[in-house]
Amino acid sequence: MGAPSALKITHSPISKLRAATKLWCSFNPECFVIDSRITSESLSFESVHTLGAGVAAGWSVRAMKADDKTCSLQVRMKLYDERVNALRSVALEFDSSADSDVPTVFSLTDQKADFLDFDVWAISSMMDGQETHGPPLLESDVQSKQVAHVVGEYNRRIERIWNFAGGPSVQSLEGLAIWVLRNSSLGNIWHTLMGGICGAFTYGEKELAHELIAQLMSEWEERRRLPSDRMLDVYDYVCRQIERIQKAVTKLN
Repeated sequence: MGAPSALKITHSPISKLRAATKLWCSFNPECFVIDSRITSESLSFESVHTLGAGVAAGWSVRAMKADDKTCSLQVRMKLYDERVNALRSVALEFDSSADSDVPTVFSLTDQKADFLDFDVWAISSMMDGQETHGPPLLESDVQSKQVAHVVGEYNRRIERIWNFAGGPSVQSLEGLAIWVLRNSSLGNIWHTLMGGICGAFTYGEKELAHELIAQLMSEWEERRRLPSDRMLDVYDYVCRQIERIQKAVTKLN
């Protein structure tokens, strides 16, 4: 597959990065790779699979040194939907359609483009009723066949996730997002600002959306008790965001 003979990140950085993205694409021919980068400590890139107009799934792939002898390979799956982003822009008082220079859902340079992301290894384990563990560790001088094996295992898990949701499609992405929001622990998922709430509303899951709002507000009720004016300001800001989302949803209905 043209993969490097070892995964020593400090050696031949450009060729390492090219080989890593080529290996990933050999398993995912329907994807395109963007935002690849490498440092003395890590190698990373983003991979995107377009599912429909304004809807895509993405993967954040990162190999990072754990210590002098080992490195970890982590893959997080990201969900993108312009419909969710449109509602989220209301919460943030930001109309993305007003400025053509604003990154679209497919511009991963916008760090808030995805509304939900989660750890592939952990979520696939949950779907199979298995205990969740951290990302796999590799020896720093691991050979290319072993790297290909781990990348292949990640892709089998991604396929498992899609099969669980009904296959890669816009409808499946919607169902997958709802399942993840209902079943995942906070350690495995990350809601982009208001992303989970807006996703639930967008996909017609009002009860779940209100549960997420209640969870969010409960957390902020605890935080605002801290002796900090800044915390009170942020709490008020979050309350205004929730109010704008609820008003927008009411108008749509």
